[in-house]
Amino acid sequence: MTLGEKLRHLRLKTKKTLHEQGRILKVSMNSVYRCEHDIAVPRKSMLKKMADHFETPLDWLLSDIAAPSLARDLEETLLSIFRELPDVLKHKAIKLIEVIHSEAKEKELANGNGNGN
Repeated sequence: MTLGEKLRHLRLKTKKTLHEQGRILKVSMNSVYRCEHDIAVPRKSMLKKMADHFETPLDWLLSDIAAPSLARDLEETLLSIFRELPDVLKHKAIKLIEVIHSEAKEKELANGNGNGN
């Protein structure tokens, strides 16, 4: 999991918009977006501020490994969003996830990592 993915997950977990997160951190909405999409890397002082805000260790933000509790949080977030969808859209959501999963598998095979991990 990239730094940007972690930052986005943490923001969504706290149910903040890009604009709200920017206001909290005293940066622009565009800055938050760029960090979450790994277009820009925040300075160390901003990373420390983010870690403090999200009450998460700075070392974890900078590591490439997702903690098991974060994986559970992501699954719970996905399930919560899925449950709120109208039934007619649940099938579309499943199809979209299947496409993403298939693309990820193809990418793993292309990179020579066919073990699925």
